[in-house]
Amino acid sequence: MVKIKIRSLLIGLVVFVFLMSTAYAAGSKLIFSDVDVKVGSKTSKNLDDGDTINDEAEPGDAVEFRVEVKNNFTNAEDLDIEDITVEVTIEGIDDGDDLDDESSDFDLRADRDKRVNIEFQVPIEVEEDTFDVLIHAEGEDENGTDHEADMRLRLEVDKESHKIMITRNTLSPAEISCSRKNVHAGLTAINIGNEDEEDVTVSVLNSDLGIDMEQAVSELTAEPNEDESRFSNTYSFNVPNDAEAGSYPIIFRVLYDEDRKKTEETATLTVNDCATTAAKATTPSTSSTSEESEDVTVITPTTGRTTTAVVEEAPEGATITQEGFFKSNAFVTGIIIAEVVAVIVGIVLVVSLFRRRGQA
Repeated sequence: MVKIKIRSLLIGLVVFVFLMSTAYAAGSKLIFSDVDVKVGSKTSKNLDDGDTINDEAEPGDAVEFRVEVKNNFTNAEDLDIEDITVEVTIEGIDDGDDLDDESSDFDLRADRDKRVNIEFQVPIEVEEDTFDVLIHAEGEDENGTDHEADMRLRLEVDKESHKIMITRNTLSPAEISCSRKNVHAGLTAINIGNEDEEDVTVSVLNSDLGIDMEQAVSELTAEPNEDESRFSNTYSFNVPNDAEAGSYPIIFRVLYDEDRKKTEETATLTVNDCATTAAKATTPSTSSTSEESEDVTVITPTTGRTTTAVVEEAPEGATITQEGFFKSNAFVTGIIIAEVVAVIVGIVLVVSLFRRRGQA
């Protein structure tokens, strides 16, 4: 009798769990209709739960998840799912920490879908490993029922045996003119490969400016996020005073793997002429035109006295002619009168002269 009761309870429990899971599956109307993942320039399409992304990622690669979410209610059911969010998590990839990001919330009408893009950058310093990716979506329908969807993928990270990356190449100042001393070149290099690097050579170069600085680095280890895997330094140099104005590429170079491999970055140094500008005195002149008479004020600096003249504007179409005194009518009339007087005086003198001779 007791065995029968226990068996009945077990059967009832199994049936209950089955019915609950069936109800949950039937009740979740939020689904992933399509998931693609772009790694670098290559895309893995139509991924399913549990798949490994086809293309391996490398340190610094961009990884974009293109997730299409669908409201699986039928048009007849006509229920919206609201406040939907999609979250993607790459677990443990960032020195043991997760990388995660979430979309803005949105609504979906029945039998509609929407694509969401979420992008990450693989850390520069990362272990070569396979990392789990969790894609989670959730929302709530108009009746207050929650709907969720989950998918798991795997992302593989592959690293080259020998690879050093320059992560900092700066100039301070990046533009110079008169002061051409103590230009600072900053460089940081990180070993992002799988092998330790020995006898690394770091250089800062520009042949036109005579810049040739070199430093030997004994070792850069292959342990991500460790001080021993990176090198950082700042170099100072002077630019020759006779260097012509222009733009000069300053080369930051790292040689490694027994000088078989090379990494280079450049920064531009702008050199301007050191020009002195002499102050030039200029006398501004202004002119103005008015339809009415205007006063022109002239100030004499020595006395400070002010003279005011009135300038009248000529009627439209008229011509203003300025004449001197010697060309005026008064001057001409005076000349004529003087000539007449001179003639009369001459005649009087001649008559007087003849009379005196006659009397003699």
